[in-house]
Amino acid sequence: MFRFRVRRDSDAYGYDDYDESDREYPYEYDSDICYVNRRRDRRSKEDGSRRFKNYYQGRELLAEFASQREAGAFLDVVVQVESREFPCHRAVLASTPYFKTMLSSNLSESSSRVIQLREIDSISFSKILDFLYTGKICIGKDDVQDILKTAHMLQFDRIVQYCHTFIQDNLCLSNCLGVMSLADMYGLSVLKTKARDMAVSNFPDVTQEEEFRSLSVQELADILGDERLKVTNEDDVVQSVLRWLDHVPENSKTGILKILQKINLSCVRISVLQKLESHPVIRESAECLAKITAAKVEGEDAGVPRLGISDNLAIISAAKKPRLYNVHPIIAEPTSVQRIICLDPDSEQYYHITTLPTSVSGYMSVASAGRQLYVTGGRVHPLVGQGPHSAPSRQAFRYDFPSDTWLRLPDMPRGRAGHRSVVVDGKLFVVGGDAEATSLLTMDCYDPVKGAWIQIRVRPPLRTSSILTVTAFRDKIVFIEIHRDDRPITVNFGFALLFGATMGDYGLSEKLCVHAFGVKTKDWRYTDIQFDIRGLVRVEIIATAANDKLYIRTGCTPYANVYVFDAEGENLNKGDRRDVKEKFFRAHTEHSYHYMTGQEGIVDIIRNYDFGADDFMAATRLPFALFGHSFLETKKSRLGWYFRDLAALEKEDEREGSDSELNGATSSSDYE
Repeated sequence: MFRFRVRRDSDAYGYDDYDESDREYPYEYDSDICYVNRRRDRRSKEDGSRRFKNYYQGRELLAEFASQREAGAFLDVVVQVESREFPCHRAVLASTPYFKTMLSSNLSESSSRVIQLREIDSISFSKILDFLYTGKICIGKDDVQDILKTAHMLQFDRIVQYCHTFIQDNLCLSNCLGVMSLADMYGLSVLKTKARDMAVSNFPDVTQEEEFRSLSVQELADILGDERLKVTNEDDVVQSVLRWLDHVPENSKTGILKILQKINLSCVRISVLQKLESHPVIRESAECLAKITAAKVEGEDAGVPRLGISDNLAIISAAKKPRLYNVHPIIAEPTSVQRIICLDPDSEQYYHITTLPTSVSGYMSVASAGRQLYVTGGRVHPLVGQGPHSAPSRQAFRYDFPSDTWLRLPDMPRGRAGHRSVVVDGKLFVVGGDAEATSLLTMDCYDPVKGAWIQIRVRPPLRTSSILTVTAFRDKIVFIEIHRDDRPITVNFGFALLFGATMGDYGLSEKLCVHAFGVKTKDWRYTDIQFDIRGLVRVEIIATAANDKLYIRTGCTPYANVYVFDAEGENLNKGDRRDVKEKFFRAHTEHSYHYMTGQEGIVDIIRNYDFGADDFMAATRLPFALFGHSFLETKKSRLGWYFRDLAALEKEDEREGSDSELNGATSSSDYE
């Protein structure tokens, strides 16, 4: 590359040799310096002719037209917009598709010196006309819509794109709904998509803006029907619709049923549904009232929650942190607050469900059966440390969630504490724990139809000292156990169920064993697989059922193995972690809730484990520390969560004074 200064005289300004091949090697200008590619031959043609090109000619011509327009010279047409007149050049107007068609057709405007434009803003037209002459336009928030409308009508695509860029750069929560409608009007699909994404991703905030109230029935229905709509719960959707109804025009009331069809009413709390059906607009529609009434009685047929809203619910039954006496063994005196609480994973909020109807204050078990909870066993005086325990309780209760009522059941055949309970085929099964006078695993069944308990023999006999978990899977009760050298690993069953086990509790194991009891067939099936726990700091048996298979993890780290129990083939195979993650965990948002224990087994935090992410996702501190608790994962729709308005629990700082409690100090707060 060579450079030379361009002469500034009238004969040579901006010129150089030019032929058609110069398109491949255009000149590059930098201020007064012109860079010329000397790789090409600039000599004359055979006939002695030479070609020249002025790169500034177009700019100079445009500047000349602008100068003539400013001076009022050579103007041959006037454009009338509203009450203003814009003298200009017919040739300049014809550079746009809209005017070129108009001026070259047989229309009267083609020969007229005056052209009238209607339904166009004169200020916007003035800016667009200036752009034709100067190539510059200033777009602001106050006039972008008018400029867009005018440019769209005049088919000025470049200015339409400028408006598109300006609006997109200024897109925010306060205007995304308006932008969505505007983009739809002018066919700006990319802009509409971005505005819609912002609206559905920030729906609770967007509904507080003024633009939300002016949405049409169809626009609101489209947003509510978007599967990506992000809300904490379906109640928020109804509350937003109620705000919209307060401002809906009279002519839009007939389309309100279309709005309700986009709401999962069966996932809305009863109190919110009552508020909805009491609204004057809803009361005028018999169809709307019928739809709301149907939602109240659907119960277990509640619809699938929206994307991002979990149907999971964690149920915890326990007393508040007890007062601990500094004696040996350490006796835990329970407080008067013995309750069942639950954790909503969406809001990470704890709610009070009910108070326990018994003096038993720890080591109970909770199982769910539809809208009911079974609470069994436990101890009246929990024990911390070594020493004899108080006798386990034989009490059993059934709690109806929607009606908030308790029913005392016949006592269990034997007392149990720290046990597990599951419901299969409508029957309650209680398994293991610290049962009376036996070291073998026992199982009893309560048949609600007969109102009686039945003892079931466990075959082969399993010891309560095994690291073992029990889960319901289809029509089976599945016992998952870790064995080594044909003898159980010596870990207390109750301890393993509540707190898991660490590598220090046992040596390397050889087998992961699965015992399956068919509730209907009354038969037992057994299968096992070689199991290696080397490299694992903590072993936990985590079972999740899906697609007629039971997925078993041996820990909560990415290094934990995954095993798959097939109910049909009744076999157990090791699954590839990556393969299982791709085929199952990404298709099913499965979470498991675990608890962390502090001093002397007191629980003060819940952790949410995401199978797909191979890691703990969140840690939620309990509203107060618990002791001797039981833990259950269930579904909101199954339990009847939407039929109750539960009181949220405030978090309390109960850690202060814990040391003094362990040393025998007393406080009035100990007896809350």
